[in-house]
Amino acid sequence: MIGLTKRLRSLGFVADVPKTIEGKNHYYYQAYIKDLSANTSLIVEGFRRRGYSTYRFSFYKTTFIDNGRKINEKVYLENASPLEVLQRVTSYINYMERSS
Repeated sequence: MIGLTKRLRSLGFVADVPKTIEGKNHYYYQAYIKDLSANTSLIVEGFRRRGYSTYRFSFYKTTFIDNGRKINEKVYLENASPLEVLQRVTSYINYMERSS
């Protein structure tokens, strides 16, 4: 997991955003966020799932309006291994850099 965290940090993500449940950090959850604009972010979320030896990840882009309400969400990957999510995120970031 350290390798994934380092790679996502090198791509500009804020790493290890904890999920708090009842005031305590939840051990089985990981999130990485990269802001694309003031209202749009790329998010990688990882969960420990029963039946899998590694975390399973989702990768999506979400847009919020000024009062914090979500208005759009585009899911790129769900229930993926760390390698799959890293490949997809790297590909998406490279695509964005080439497009601009």
